[in-house]
Amino acid sequence: MGENLATENEYRIAIIGAGPAGLSAAHFLQERGIRAVVYEAEGRIGGKSFSILNGDNMNEMGTCYTTRSHTMIKGWMKANDITLKRLGEARFDGQSVFEYVRQGPGAPLPLQVTRFIRKAGALRKAIRARPDDPKVMQEASLSTIEWVRALNIPKIELAMHRIQTTQGYGYVDEATIGQTVQWCDLQYLLSGVLNDLHMPEQGWTTFWERFSRPLDVRLDTPVIGIDRSGPKPVIHTRDAEEVFDAIVSTIPMQLFTAIADPSALEQRVADSIDWKNYTTTLIASNDWFTGHQVIGYSRASKDSSLRGAILGGRAEGESSDLGGRLYVTGQFSDGLNSGELREILFADAALHGFTINNVVLQKTWQYFPQYKAEAVASGLFGDLRRVQGHNDTWFSGSTFSHELVSSVVSRSETVVHDMLIALKQESLARA
Repeated sequence: MGENLATENEYRIAIIGAGPAGLSAAHFLQERGIRAVVYEAEGRIGGKSFSILNGDNMNEMGTCYTTRSHTMIKGWMKANDITLKRLGEARFDGQSVFEYVRQGPGAPLPLQVTRFIRKAGALRKAIRARPDDPKVMQEASLSTIEWVRALNIPKIELAMHRIQTTQGYGYVDEATIGQTVQWCDLQYLLSGVLNDLHMPEQGWTTFWERFSRPLDVRLDTPVIGIDRSGPKPVIHTRDAEEVFDAIVSTIPMQLFTAIADPSALEQRVADSIDWKNYTTTLIASNDWFTGHQVIGYSRASKDSSLRGAILGGRAEGESSDLGGRLYVTGQFSDGLNSGELREILFADAALHGFTINNVVLQKTWQYFPQYKAEAVASGLFGDLRRVQGHNDTWFSGSTFSHELVSSVVSRSETVVHDMLIALKQESLARA
């Protein structure tokens, strides 16, 4: 992959979005000697990684954990003097996650895990090899719960309450299995069930700030237009326009189609995504859970009709100035405004037997790009592949991978690799 490096050094690449996808793509390009320009609309980097410091407490309002799959990110953290601390004990409905899962009926847990991993791996490979096969599309369009129940692995159904819904990755009766198997592999499953999760002590925001130092990141610089009608794409900002050899978009697809003249394929992909909202709220309480760090509730996780209910919480330290012990809660918030979310939050607190002394901060994210079942059945996975490189534009970010940082980074690495091959081929063709 080192041939024609001098030619590669001359490539001009624009990256839209300075979240984990955009920053990692810029890093992979810089490793090849290519200095990309990263455009970020906001005045900060990190995307959904958003850490705030309250006294001595580092509170994560967005990205929180690393799993067993975060091997590359953990290496980057070590290189940037970020230390990891294992997450404290997690409980679900008052018991360990392992015990909650193991209580399910059917075969022993190891057998059910093996069956899930084997079948999920087979479907994942089929989607990659035959995305337009009608049988593959039909299976991929099933909801997670339909697919799991067809395999008769009820313990895994319980596991999904914790590792899918509570984490904000959709309700098991709404998210398609085709999307779920893209991220839910053995390492992730074990991370969730065994609570083998870590958090950066200095915060995700600090990590991305250190990681991005060598990169050309332009904050407060929204891309307001993209012209791809000429021989090379042109990026328009408020103050300038620049010509590039290729664009890597890491923003949600419907935001991309709003600033570019989208092709029918790009628009079809955008229309196939139903973005969810997820709200994290930092609260202070003196009588919520103690003795463990994380709690989850199956009541909210297994019932999509209870949208807005507290999915769980994470202990985040203590602050007398803010009103007591600090916790971050999670709520699916589609169609709910801030006032309605607060009302549900206080009602659920009473239901679970604790008092909220103070709502410190509430942050709503456009989180989890849920693939529409009818779109999956009609060939969405094929479209996600075909749109890459379309009109000199490549796509990364959670739309094309998953919200997990490890998945986003892996996708960016693949996109950069494929893009450089395509650019070389174009150069050779012109020569």
